[in-house]
Amino acid sequence: MGFGLEFINNSNVVTLDSEFSRLVVLYSARYSGGAVFPYPINSPEAPLIFARPDGNATFQWVRLIGSPGNWTGWTNVAGGTGTYFLAAYQSKETATYGMRLWDGSSKLLVDTGNPCAQFTDVVASWGYLGATNPSVGRWENRWSAGVPLNTGNFMLINNIAMDLPGQDTFSKLSCSWNYSSNSITALLQNIGDFNGSSFFLPLLFAKPIS
Repeated sequence: MGFGLEFINNSNVVTLDSEFSRLVVLYSARYSGGAVFPYPINSPEAPLIFARPDGNATFQWVRLIGSPGNWTGWTNVAGGTGTYFLAAYQSKETATYGMRLWDGSSKLLVDTGNPCAQFTDVVASWGYLGATNPSVGRWENRWSAGVPLNTGNFMLINNIAMDLPGQDTFSKLSCSWNYSSNSITALLQNIGDFNGSSFFLPLLFAKPIS
């Protein structure tokens, strides 16, 4: 940075800079089969939604509700309960006292009333478990990956709220948590051909920090 404010921790890592946004927790609450936001999120892009189920659970055909400039919630066809938080690379005016920091274009980067979040883990590779053919033309492909679920991680569900397109086909994605084995199982249900050995979807995990 050429001017402004910068904090560096004792590991020589920049933790705050007046030119760069931090991942800020805008809202945190319980969910049951999805959630309605307490107020619309007016960003052009969908807010980042991180969820943590109470127990072993599946996120199936997750959908974000709303449209650019008016995001209002999300749903999970598989149901289930847990906790989620909304995050974005921007802040909101919350604290009645403390510190606020804006960048050069008047974007609010930091408000001491907003907790931050940090990315903790990423699933970048998967082990193929095989495929089944439950009906004519329909295939179910499964993969598994280890990730520390018992350390307070929340999973970014935006990635699994998207159908996966392919040549003359599309696939619907589900992800299942297993706390006892600290693993995630991914299931693709698709009509048509799919190369089961090629699955590159990354899953991101984060935690709120005070």
